[in-house]
Formats: sequence, C-alpha cells, structure tokens
Amino acid sequence: MTLEDFYSELIALSEDDLKAMLERRHPDYAEKLPHWNFLKATYDGGRDWFETNIFKYIKEGDQEFKERKKRAYRFNHTREIVDLVNKYIFKADINRRTEDAPESIKKYWKAATLRSRPVEEFMKLVSAKASIYGKVWVVVDTNKRTSGGTAAEDAELGNRVYSYIVEPQDALDMAFSKDGHIEWVIIREFRRDDGTAWSSGGMSTQYRLWTPQFWALFKEEKKKDSNQKSYYLADIDQHGLGMVPAFPVDHVMDEDNYSGQALIDDTAYLDRAVANYLSNLDAIIQDQTFSQLVIPAQAMLPGEDGHAKLLEMGTKRIFTYDGQANIKPEYISPDVRQVGIILSVAEKIISEIYHSTGMAGERTKFDNSSGVAKAYDFDKMNAMLASKAISLEQGEETLMKLVSAYNSETFVPKERKLVEYPKNFDVRGLYDEFEIAQRLALAGAPKLVRREQMKAVAAKLFPTVKDSVLKKIEAEIENDWLEIPEDLLSEPGSPPVPSQENRQGQNTKGDKTIE
Repeated sequence: MTLEDFYSELIALSEDDLKAMLERRHPDYAEKLPHWNFLKATYDGGRDWFETNIFKYIKEGDQEFKERKKRAYRFNHTREIVDLVNKYIFKADINRRTEDAPESIKKYWKAATLRSRPVEEFMKLVSAKASIYGKVWVVVDTNKRTSGGTAAEDAELGNRVYSYIVEPQDALDMAFSKDGHIEWVIIREFRRDDGTAWSSGGMSTQYRLWTPQFWALFKEEKKKDSNQKSYYLADIDQHGLGMVPAFPVDHVMDEDNYSGQALIDDTAYLDRAVANYLSNLDAIIQDQTFSQLVIPAQAMLPGEDGHAKLLEMGTKRIFTYDGQANIKPEYISPDVRQVGIILSVAEKIISEIYHSTGMAGERTKFDNSSGVAKAYDFDKMNAMLASKAISLEQGEETLMKLVSAYNSETFVPKERKLVEYPKNFDVRGLYDEFEIAQRLALAGAPKLVRREQMKAVAAKLFPTVKDSVLKKIEAEIENDWLEIPEDLLSEPGSPPVPSQENRQGQNTKGDKTIE
C-alpha cells in the first residue's frame, strides 16, 4: 500500500465511521481505567487526593468531615515502594557497550527524548511508570519528515530520533497479530495552543494512528452550540519502518498483551486505608483535646441568651440529659484505648505493604521477622527485580531495533548484548569476587573452577569493553593463566614459583610434585 492509497482509505471514511473509530476503546479499557486513575492519583499524592479518598465515618457531620479532610495527612508509601524498586534496579551497573554500538545507537543513547535526556534517565521513567501501571507504552518517533538525506544533512537540520512514554489511559485501542506483533495502535495526545505569546492557550485533544508503514493524525473539535464532538484528518505521513513504532513495557514479564500486574496493585489500597485510619486518629485527638460538654436540657431553652452563649462554648457540640437526674454538667471525651487500636492496625498494614514486596528491611521499625523469613523476603524481592530487569532489557532491545530502522539500518543482535541489565541483585560486588578467587586459590581448587571464577571477575571489572578485547582476556585466562612454562621451572636463577599444598599434603610447584 502506498501513502496515497492509505490517504484515500481514510478520506473515504464517513463522519460517523471516523467518530466510531476514535471513540472506540479496547474491551478491557473501561474496566481498567478507574483502577489506573486511582494508582496514578495515589502515587502522585497532593491535596486533591484527600477529597476523594478520605471517607466519612458513622455519626460524623458534614462540617466535621469537611474540616477533617482539611487536616488530613499521609506518608506516601505507594511512591516509596516504587522509588525503592527503581533505586535497586538502577543501583547496579547497566552495561551499555558503546564501543560496539553503531553510531545511530550511540547518538540516540546521548539524547533519547525530545528534551535530549540520556537513555539512562528515560529508562528510569519507563521503569517507574511500569511499576505504577503494570504496563506502559513507549513510542519512537522522529522529527524528520522526508525520507533520504545524509547524516550530515540530518545533523544540520537537527533531525533525530527520540522516544516518549504513553500512559495506558491514552493507549485507547490496538490490535495484535497471531504471533504477537502489533498491527496498529491509536494513541490520544493533548496539545496546547501556545505557538505565540498571544495564542489562545487553550487545550485540544488529538489522536494518532500508527500502522507498520504510516501514521495519521486526527483532531477533535466541538460543534458550535453543542457538546457533541467531531473529528477530521489533520496530517498524514509515511515512516516506512515495516513495524509499528510503539510497544508495551511490562513491570514484570507478562503474557497479557493489554494490561499487566503493577507493583502497587494492592499496596495503593492498603496505603489509602492507612491514610483513613490516621485521619480517624486525628479526629479522636481533636475530641480528646477539646472534650464535649454534657449539660441538662433544661439549661438551654431556646430563645434565651444563655442558649446562644452555650452554642458558642467549646466545639459547639453539646450532649444533653434530663436535669431531674441530679447529675452535674461535665466534659466527656473518647476512650483513649481507641487510639492504641488504630495505631496498631495502621502499623500492621504498613508492615504488610513492605512485606508484600520483600522490602521489610526498609521498615526495620516494624520488621521483627526471623532470619529465615528475611531470606524469603530477599528471594521474593530478587525474583521480582530480575523479572523487571529482563522486561526493561527487552524494551531497550526493541528501542534499538526501531532506532536502527529509522536510520535505514538493520539491528543485528550480537553474541554479547549491547545493553545488559543485572539479573541478580545480591550484595556481592567486585571485591567479593576477588575475595572468592583468593579463597579458591588458598583451598587449592581445581584450575577449571578458578578460571571460571576469574572470567566472572573480568566480566565485572570490564563490563563495557569491546567483545574482541573481552574474548582476548578470556582466552588468556583459559590458556595461559595458572600454567607455568617448563623452562621457567628448570631455568637457573629464575624466580621461585609459589608453592601450595595439595589435598594429600604434598608441596607442589605448578603441576609438578616436589618429592
């Protein structure tokens, strides 16, 4: 299909057909949308969050509820969980082998976004968004509108490839082939009329259709004297990549094409429960500090000056009783034991928030678990981080494939990946590897074991070195290391060879036993 054929098909759509296409949503969209919005709002926080997520309790008046929401506060455990996972993922070195990468990939790595952020910063954002939603979309685009042209011309004109994140609320509909490839996707975009200082500054909505060969931009407008919307084709072009330049990135590896399991699927609701409990605690403290007056009903007859004065006393909340009961007026307050119940429940929920993700060690105040339980927590955390790292690594491979396609190149995966995320997030580092290598030598470990250990040391010591250099290092370890030439053993005046004991207690030099 040519660009003219694609344009003809779109122009042939009636107004109703175009409206139906752009207002159609994926079957799971309506079900997931409220959940996605809640996860985003809980992560973002802010004062607006309390308006819809602090709940009124029984026997609470409207004014009291309004005042309690104004006083509400929370520690954002949802954001803390997401940020901690991001810290663990990107604390370890992510190996990007720049010496082996093509120039187009290296150029993209330096400026991966429209604002020229490096790819490391972009992937941190992708990781955080994936943790929040479970699955986000990444689009790779270019500001180059015509095909052809040299690299020098592109540099002179500022043409380059960049990427951006699309949250699932704006990935409206898409289709997948039988083998899992994306056939098309419709993405919603928001634009502001701010081309000049005297522009209207109004917000508008537009929709972009991506196919394997083309893209089309549709704009939305409201009809005059009506709330109805109409749509029209605003722009169209050919990218010619042979694949849709948009793809999903999962929080952890998942087979669901449309939605994924988010890191905060459950913890966001637990976080909301903690905020409500603490708000209830605030109400108890208010009532405890400003106790409520109990007086005889006969003492506040309507129409008397005393009646008006009593209403101004204290918190303006008064309980009455029959004055014939011969009970003197007094102040009452809530039972202080209620405070202990709320605090214990809140602490338990907070503990569960961090235990559920294997981060109990980050909340040592509430972590009284045994060593075995902590080991299981670490295994849970390590498995989740490893799965997330694999997902991000695959996302970067797709990014490189699309960047190469935009530059009319074919991305060929190498034996050693150009980008490699860590797969094990234990605390063992380079110095630990050296310590292990030293202990293997002292224990007289077999040569094969020591050589494999030294290869692991070399890989950690030179993570971004060229493939050719690393192969030379590994070949030297395999062939020359731990081997002592025969002439060195027999040559007079040669330096002594370090000796060690084998398992039978005999002294050895190299491979020869000293009698």
